[in-house]
Amino acid sequence: MKILLVITAVLVAVSFSLFHAYAQEQGITSIPIGKTALDIQISGDKAYVTNPEEGVISVIDTTTKQVVDTIPAEKGVMFAQVVEDKNKIYATVENQNKVFVYDLTTHEKINEINIGEKELVLFSKADKPYGQREYTYFATSGVGLEYDHNNGMLYVVHSEVNHVNVIDTNDDEVVGTINVGTTPVMIAIDEAGNAAYVTNWESNDVSIIDLNTNEVTGQIKTGFVPAQMVIDSEEHKLYVTHHASPHVSVVDLTTKEIEKQVKLQGPTSALALDKKAGLLIVTYLPESGITGQSFLNRVEFIDTKTNEQVSGYDIAANPFVMKIDENDQLFASIIKEGRVVLANLPEIEKYQQVVAKSEEKPKEGKKSGCLVATASFGTELAPQVQLLREVRDNVLFGTGSGTAFMVGFNEFYYSFSPTVADWERQSPIFKEIVKTGITPMISTLSILNYVHADSEQQVLGYGIGVILLNIGMYFVAPAIIIFKIKQRLQK
Repeated sequence: MKILLVITAVLVAVSFSLFHAYAQEQGITSIPIGKTALDIQISGDKAYVTNPEEGVISVIDTTTKQVVDTIPAEKGVMFAQVVEDKNKIYATVENQNKVFVYDLTTHEKINEINIGEKELVLFSKADKPYGQREYTYFATSGVGLEYDHNNGMLYVVHSEVNHVNVIDTNDDEVVGTINVGTTPVMIAIDEAGNAAYVTNWESNDVSIIDLNTNEVTGQIKTGFVPAQMVIDSEEHKLYVTHHASPHVSVVDLTTKEIEKQVKLQGPTSALALDKKAGLLIVTYLPESGITGQSFLNRVEFIDTKTNEQVSGYDIAANPFVMKIDENDQLFASIIKEGRVVLANLPEIEKYQQVVAKSEEKPKEGKKSGCLVATASFGTELAPQVQLLREVRDNVLFGTGSGTAFMVGFNEFYYSFSPTVADWERQSPIFKEIVKTGITPMISTLSILNYVHADSEQQVLGYGIGVILLNIGMYFVAPAIIIFKIKQRLQK
């Protein structure tokens, strides 16, 4: 019996060693940090991970991939923000109307910032006239927070009271509040555009804040229960996941309009941007006290140049948060398992296959929008704009001659379309004129979506036919009408 136990123990040890070696070989490292793992903040060669259950913030050395220290925090610690130029780390805590401040070097708590209402009081109607009302008290919490390097302010979402608090990080004092949508949760800052974006769970929108004035300038309806966000500053895009909608919304930060909604298989949650590969990494709902049961343990990949899903594969567990550091290492928090999965992206064969696949597709770069049509119909989600995109992507880019045509056409089109689109936004009358003018052309292009073009020659033939039809509508027919009118006037 003892021999059997020894053999079993040896086999288990060998199996574990082989698994560990295999995981390392594949570029995946699992880092246990405690009972829970929620938010991740990366600063230099350190990753800071909040552990709500045990009330600590774990410090991971991103080089050795090991926990090297812990910061004693508060039980229920949720989200954190590292402010390197002030040598501080700020953290929000569940059911606390405070932001806790820790020294980044000593890890000691140096301040507690009161952000407003401690409790939210609701009352029920009495069962009968003059009956006793029942009062319910809800503790309020700070949730997502983000630092603006331009003005030195920390913006903290105070969810239950629908506020964003503005904190001056020089003296850690609240200097203002901003009213946003209903039940705000997360915030992202576009420093290049001097704007902040806040996801509001109950009002199902994203609030836009002008950081020059700290005022809300608009709302974007992105879908049901907008959740996490990431900003692509180079492409001027905002990506938004949704806990109750099966898509990722792509927002153009220049126009502040939805450019596209990328349909996936279910409610989305965590996301990270690999700028070098031009890929958005998206996962579905994780298992947690906030999101409930997990949905479809799987990762999806979206090409940020085309905003098309290019691939995806199953994973062991959906993360709550994902972050990528400057060394192409992806950190993912598995909240219920209390661990961080570190993926060295260049070493992961599956991921590199996805990168190679996305690079095979023709890229349209920044000149990818139907600017004139979008300005005419108000949004890139308009059926007319979607039709133009479908013809371009599914018909023209499907053939060599169509791709060659689009390359030449884009050079011509984008030489004037931004100016025309600006004129449309400035003049409603001009907008209606352009809209009326391009509607017949868009209708004729719909023909290409219904024909069976299986060869270069067929695409070329149908394309020439559509061009001739438009020449007839826009030039020949008006010329004939003008000629007939002149003849009658001369008589």
